[in-house]
Amino acid sequence: MAEADVLAFGAHPDDIELGCGGTLAKLASTGRSIVLVDMVRGELGTRGTVVTRRQEATAAAEILGVTTRENLGLEDGNLRVTTPAKHKVAEVVRRWKPQLVFIPHWRVRHPDHAQASELAYEGIFLAGLPRYETGQESHRPTKILYYMGWEEFDPTFIVDITDQFDQKMEAIYAYTTQFRADESSYAPTRLTSPETDWFIRSRMAYYGSLIGKKYGEGFLIRGRLEVEDPIALKFQSF
Repeated sequence: MAEADVLAFGAHPDDIELGCGGTLAKLASTGRSIVLVDMVRGELGTRGTVVTRRQEATAAAEILGVTTRENLGLEDGNLRVTTPAKHKVAEVVRRWKPQLVFIPHWRVRHPDHAQASELAYEGIFLAGLPRYETGQESHRPTKILYYMGWEEFDPTFIVDITDQFDQKMEAIYAYTTQFRADESSYAPTRLTSPETDWFIRSRMAYYGSLIGKKYGEGFLIRGRLEVEDPIALKFQSF
């Protein structure tokens, strides 16, 4: 099995695209290998079905330039940090051996998203313990980055995704049943409202403006950044 440079975890199909889709597209464009891992299939979603959600997720990944996507098949609406669930996370981490992992921030509106954050963290930690048994070699990624859900946080750094903005929006709207109001087979929801589109776009514009760019995505790390050459850093003081 080939190894991956980057692993990204999300509770539901579409969470990854919303939180860090632009950055993943940027990494993919530089030749980084990326694997997306959805924890649930979205069976409780108001719109669409498990089958349509899977098809949309596949299409969205292709738009981002990602060739591999997995689903852990955990229970939608009842995502919990359990021993079997942590085992699944540890297995996928050990299988792909990523250097970098994206996981959702723990402060979110949806309980599944909060659980996904802790579940991913604990499963990743277990994957690095040599005596934790999965029938695989232990592996611990060197970096974990937290991405935003609906609630914001003060980011450690911001990635310029100006060139990937359209790509990210196309990936989001690949979830036709979830975001497109013209998909009239289902009742309207918060996600199909014009306000949601405005929110997604304005957030990226806001974080981009903080670094002097048109669009950006913010990320949080636990710990401190080591800097070898301060002159090479890109930041604006004024």
